[in-house]
Amino acid sequence: MKYLTLCLWLLVLAKAMPAIAANKTTPLLDYGDRKAPALWQSLRDLEDKKRLEPIRIIQLGDSHTAGDYFSGQLRQRLQNQFGNAGIGWLTPGYIINQRSSQALLRNTGGWKLSDAKQYKHSGVFPVGGFINTSAGNSILEIKVKEIPAAGQWRLNIWQNSRQTPWSLALPGGKVHKLPGQGDAKAPWRLSTQELDANKVSGLKLLAPSGGKLGGIILDRMAPGITLDALGNNGSVANVINRWDSSTLRSQLQWRNPQLIILAYGTNEAFGKDLVPDTYEAELRQAIRSLRGAAPEAAILLVGAPSSAKSRPPHINGGCRVPLPPSLIKVQNSQRRIARQEGTLYWDWSAMMGGNCGAQFWLKQKTPFMRPDLVHMSAEGYVASADALYIALLDEMDKALKRMAATQKN
Repeated sequence: MKYLTLCLWLLVLAKAMPAIAANKTTPLLDYGDRKAPALWQSLRDLEDKKRLEPIRIIQLGDSHTAGDYFSGQLRQRLQNQFGNAGIGWLTPGYIINQRSSQALLRNTGGWKLSDAKQYKHSGVFPVGGFINTSAGNSILEIKVKEIPAAGQWRLNIWQNSRQTPWSLALPGGKVHKLPGQGDAKAPWRLSTQELDANKVSGLKLLAPSGGKLGGIILDRMAPGITLDALGNNGSVANVINRWDSSTLRSQLQWRNPQLIILAYGTNEAFGKDLVPDTYEAELRQAIRSLRGAAPEAAILLVGAPSSAKSRPPHINGGCRVPLPPSLIKVQNSQRRIARQEGTLYWDWSAMMGGNCGAQFWLKQKTPFMRPDLVHMSAEGYVASADALYIALLDEMDKALKRMAATQKN
């Protein structure tokens, strides 16, 4: 592994964040994830051009994922290192206060969004927790922000339409029908269309009246990495337990991820009445459901990052501005569950310099935090993603060396 680029990044970060430079290499901890060794070997094989299949990574989380600054930078670093296997899984249309770093989604016509975090909404929620339903004359346009990498691509959509099929209009006007595959009575069916790279941007999904859309996936048919950022702004980890269990199994078996990243905790931290036992039971259930649906995937639990809250309710964390009332409870519970469930774990708050880190980040010459002391600036998310990327590669190298030493003995 060549570390020149990483070392240069560390020097830049140390100058940008002198107060917390010592914490920038926060390690990735392995509490015994049984699928981690296969993940590390697959990454090394991909790096050495010995693997022809892509590696799928799914990141589930709250607004830190839904904004796709953190996950977007992590995706870019991984694809630069291991290869670009495409855009991956997108939300089923434009959703307010959410974005993709790779594509612009534009809804026209009548659409109705159902959101799994809203308990007043119901439905057979797919992976990601959103259902977009057409009310008629509905079109969803997909514009890619950068020129797609050369080669063959594949569009997949998870959809439901009882009668009229979905259609896809290509740039230039040609229209393809998108019939659903598999059981016609299934709540979600997959529709697929092969594409040339020059046809990836400017696609238009033409929705039948009453048609439901649960996700859009744009993959490049090549070795490399996809990182599916399926965040839900304002959500908590327990939202996963509202997703339909049979759909979770079928969709994750189809996607076959080798790594699932769980990046929740900020919204739980702001709850004043959080009961650790209840929270841990919900988080444990979510992890076990994901493992049951994706048995070959390693699970990476990302600890809640530093944040602050000036107005009550809050707690004294020894910082200038008080902390959210349940932040420390959430962080302790996350680490405890990571140990008990045998997952990978990365302490985002430690990378920031501890729970006062958000306040330090805001006061830097180039602020790494937004004034709300909850969300990071673009620079803060980039620094965070780079630190996680370094931790992933460092743990990969160490784990593979341990595995090689064990085989020799």
